[in-house]
Order: sequence, then C-alpha cells, then structure tokens
Amino acid sequence: MKKLYILFILLAQVSFAQISIGQISTFTGDGNFEGWNNLNSTFTPVAAAGGFLTADGSPSILPGTIPPNRLIIDNITNWGGDYTSVGVGGIRFKARNLSGVAMDLAVLLFDDQAGANITTAESTTITIPATATGFETYTIPVIPSALTVNGPKTLSNLLIDVFGVSITRVDNNGDGTESLDFDDIEAVSVAQLSVTDFFINNTTVSVFVNAGFLNVTNNNNAIKNISIYDITGKLISETSGNKANVNALSNGVYIALIQNNEGETVSRKFIK
Repeated sequence: MKKLYILFILLAQVSFAQISIGQISTFTGDGNFEGWNNLNSTFTPVAAAGGFLTADGSPSILPGTIPPNRLIIDNITNWGGDYTSVGVGGIRFKARNLSGVAMDLAVLLFDDQAGANITTAESTTITIPATATGFETYTIPVIPSALTVNGPKTLSNLLIDVFGVSITRVDNNGDGTESLDFDDIEAVSVAQLSVTDFFINNTTVSVFVNAGFLNVTNNNNAIKNISIYDITGKLISETSGNKANVNALSNGVYIALIQNNEGETVSRKFIK
C-alpha cells in the first residue's frame, strides 16, 4: 500500500538538499508550505497560515488499495540526504488536533526509485490524542532500531541516501474530514532524543560499564538490542541482547539506544 502511494509522489520529482540537524519548518509566512506541500495533489494540505500548517484527510485515490483519510505530508525539498553521517535521530514537531478523533502517525523515509524498486522505512507510531487541542510537542525516532524497512535496499543503504520524508496517518478510522495542525517540524540528533520521546511502560532501565562491556538491566521486559552512538549521533555499533562490547571505544560520552522485546525503546548516556 505504501509503495503504491510513494509511486505517485515520486514521478518527476527531484530532491536537491541535504538534511541538517536543527533545520526547522516554522510556517511563519502565509502560503509558504516550506516544502511540505504534499507531493500528490489529491492529498494537498489545506493551508499554511497563521504560523502553522493544516493538513487534512482525503478520499482514497485508489479505493480498496489506499484507504481514505491518509493525511500525509511529504518533503523532498530539504529533508533528503545522508541521515547516518548527519546523525539524524528523530523528527520533532508540534501538533494539535481539533478533529475530536485520535490519530496515529508514523514517519516514512523513502528513496527515489519507482515501482517494485522503491524502498521505504517506516517508524514506530505515536498518537495525537483527541484531547490535544493545544499545540503539544511530539518526537518520532528515525534511528535504525525504530524503523522497519520494506524494499530491495537494506536499511543501512537507505539511510545514507534518503530522498524524502513523509509524516503520515497510519490508522483509517475517519471519513476523510479530519485534520491536524503542524508547527516547528525539526530534525533532531540522536543526542537530543530523551526518555520522554519513547514509550516505556513500567520499565526501569539502567546501564553500567564493567570489564569492557556495557551492561543493561531492565526490571520488566528482556532486552532485544543495543545501538551505541557517539555524542554527534553517529552510529558506532549494534548488538543483540543486554550486553555490548565497548573495549574498542575511545574514552568519552556515548548514547545507548536500548530496545526491549516489546519494541519499546529508551536512550541512556554512558561514559567509557
């Protein structure tokens, strides 16, 4: 389904900018979508006015294949590039929901291929509750452990050559009339991710270094994997289980992204 949608938006499009940490879309100019005009006209956002972007759901362009109320915004103008080298950890934004319907959102990263050759990476989801009638801040991580790849490329190969990004509604509970307001869409580094950016339920996670290994303890679910980043956000290593060899690391501060068997993720800083 997502590949068919991406096929529509990629035709005759050209990406020409490199993402950078801290870049932000503020929508301060009325009528200036700052590249977030949806790439398929059927899903074009309503307006960029009053200091924010309003995006709405739409009837399906392919009934039975692409459901209605997708509520997708895309950007290839300045959100493509090498996410790994730059150290992109997540996409942070403000949103408010005046529709009275809770909406689940995910980030899609995609390349510039067509048809069956398109590769996408889908993030874990976050929920914009119906009660979020004032602007609140949300972060969707785009670190490897929070992404699921679909297509011929590996996730590593996609992340070094991202063509563009979508913020998309993944549930289909509405009738195509719901909308969300977005503001301050920002690229943040791995180091800027915090515990509050993730969904860790009744879990205490601790890390400590002993005898050349980073050890992770968790009072609830078993640890699935550990991803270690340097302070700039560069991925250093990925290890399955609750112990990672850090012998080869230089002395300094690092970030461990820890995922449990339920798919929940938390970040912890540690010193080598």
